[in-house]
Amino acid sequence: MASALSPTTIASSKSDGPLTAKEFSEQVKYYQQTHKAIVRFTALVNRLPANQPLKIGDHTIKRSDVSRYSSIFVSQLGDLRKMYANRKRKGTRTNNTLKNLFYVSDQLVAFYKGANLGPVDHTSPKSGKLSDQINILISKRMATSGILTSLISRYIAANELKTPDSAGRFMPDDRMKAAFKTTKYVLRKEDLGKRRMGADVPSEKVDKIKDSISQGTKSAFARVANRVDNKTGKPVFDPETGLLYTTMMVFNNYYRVPPQLLSQEERDALRDEDNIAAAEELQATLSRITTAARAK
Repeated sequence: MASALSPTTIASSKSDGPLTAKEFSEQVKYYQQTHKAIVRFTALVNRLPANQPLKIGDHTIKRSDVSRYSSIFVSQLGDLRKMYANRKRKGTRTNNTLKNLFYVSDQLVAFYKGANLGPVDHTSPKSGKLSDQINILISKRMATSGILTSLISRYIAANELKTPDSAGRFMPDDRMKAAFKTTKYVLRKEDLGKRRMGADVPSEKVDKIKDSISQGTKSAFARVANRVDNKTGKPVFDPETGLLYTTMMVFNNYYRVPPQLLSQEERDALRDEDNIAAAEELQATLSRITTAARAK
């Protein structure tokens, strides 16, 4: 019982997080048990004559002990708030955004097929080409946001497209300009814009997809010309200088096929364990390369 009221807890040391779901659950249980113990001991000592301590087995608990532990408990509730905030930040982006598989249009596949992406390991000339490791993208037409972000970074670095006087931007090369002349949803040479969407798709979503389809004849450069990056406030693409914003996520999204245009068989393939494992393996490789590049 005394341990339940201990002012030294795992919560204090873990408050900087982030915690796993299991660890967070254990912390919540600690606070629940501690609260119940404090309520119980408070009721017990209040039944005793003034200044008489509570004796439970070998333990002696005074009113001042309960009061002190109560104050500590209240202060530690701030730790719980921090742990929840860290756990929420960790889970949302990693699990829901970066790792979800989706189909990409043929234009993006054509761009990366045979592209110079540099070696798998910069420290080992015999490690092979990174372009030989992206089968999930080339053959399956599948990727994740994390994979696309890492691949464009590798392409920019390997082809030395960054400009010294324009931080965070790069100059698109001829390969990119040739690949991204249109932004149609094309999957294995089929124009998906001609497919019908299911009756269960919300009308707002239908209108948004149809609007994107209607702009499919435009190049990706033309479509981002009027877009502004939320973080920097700069245009995603500057027609005057020809510079493109490095992360290029808006650019990539033009080639991300909406699930509403897919067949059930295609949707099932995105949940196939082998495809998911292949994507995770590629992301792990890309993460190692990025870490090594930053360490230079």
